[in-house]
Formats: sequence, C-alpha cells, structure tokens
Amino acid sequence: MLRVSLKGFVSIVAITLAGVANAASFNFNATNLGVPGGAYYNTLATSVDGIGLEIMGLTISNDGAGNISSTTAITGSGLGIYVSSTTSGNLGLRSSTGEGNNIDGGSPTDTSDPDEGLLFTFDQAVRLDYINFDSFTSSGDDFNLTVDGVSVLVDFNANDVSPLVTNVPSQFDEYNFNNIVGTEFLFWADGNSDSFRIDTLNVSTVPVPAAAWLFGSALLGMFGFTRRKKV
Repeated sequence: MLRVSLKGFVSIVAITLAGVANAASFNFNATNLGVPGGAYYNTLATSVDGIGLEIMGLTISNDGAGNISSTTAITGSGLGIYVSSTTSGNLGLRSSTGEGNNIDGGSPTDTSDPDEGLLFTFDQAVRLDYINFDSFTSSGDDFNLTVDGVSVLVDFNANDVSPLVTNVPSQFDEYNFNNIVGTEFLFWADGNSDSFRIDTLNVSTVPVPAAAWLFGSALLGMFGFTRRKKV
C-alpha cells in the first residue's frame, strides 16, 4: 500500500509547483551544429539538453522605431545563414550577393540593402539568459530584439540602460537578460553602421504550473485514498 504523510505530500507538491528550470548553452560552431563551416544555409536546427532550436535568416522592413512591418526568409545559392569555419564558430548572414557575412543594417536609401536578422525559434517557452556577439564593436554597433513579434529592445548597446538587460562587466559584446520569456527571439540590425555576428545563446526552460498542479492533484487523491483505507 502506498502511504504518503501529509508533511511529505506538502513537500512533494511544493517542489513540483516550483518546477525545475533546465539551462542550455547553444554555442554556434560548425561541430555543434553538425554542418560544414564556411557555408550558407536556409535554416539550421539543433538541440541542447532537450531544448530544440530552429534558426532562420530574415530580411526586415520596419518603421524605424523597432516595430517590424514584414519579414522575408533569405534563400538562394550563396545566401542565408553563414556558419563560420573557425573553431570557436559564430553565425552571420548574407542576404544579397556582393555583401559580407555579418548581420547588418540596411541603407535607408537603397532598397537592395535591407535590414537583416536571425530568428531563433525554440520548441518550448524559454527564458532568454545570455548572448555573446562577435564582430560587435564598442562604438557604432547596436542590436534590436523582438520577442514573439513584440519589440523589446531598440538600438541597444552597452551604453544604454534597461531593466531587461545588462551587459557583462567590462564586456561590450556580452549581455545578460532579465525575465524575457518566449519561443521566438529575433536579433536584428537596422542601422547602416550596425554589423555583428552571434556566437553563443543561453536559455532556460520555463516550468509549467498547470502540469504541476495536475500532478499535485493526483497526489492529493492518492493521499485521501490512503487515509480512507486506514479508517
């Protein structure tokens, strides 16, 4: 017979309701991604510690204030997500022939040079914890962040202040995020002088209270059944 004390039941439910966050670090080198480096891809898919991720390169139209009006997936030979061939690795983007491999902002006077961004889509809700940019200079470069279609950060760099993000001390290209949760994270550039790549992205899973409550209710039923059997 299963016997669960009231004290034990309360402890189990408390632990279950609190949930356990699973942290994952996505280091975007060719080995981890399982693809040859120095090449371009329409999409990339990977998984770390049970968290699945799909990456897509986009060109972006926006209103100049961080609000996106439309996006277009980048496809074509020699275009798309660029995976560096270096050992440490990073992700860039190329939307048209003749340009470099960095994620960069477009020219407001040249429609053939659009804004660019990488869309990270996870297979579950996650909390965004950390990003490390490459080719992100201390002067001139900044980034935009759109989460599940909502503009969260606009033209941000280490000189700016927001309760949602802090740069790692003495590092202008590394940032820790605070309470940003979603499934789609779009990092993009909108200025002609903005240019960067993305090296590492850290996230954590988000516990699901509803599932935890169902589990707790089941335990409560078992506890009541055991109590009745003892009477």
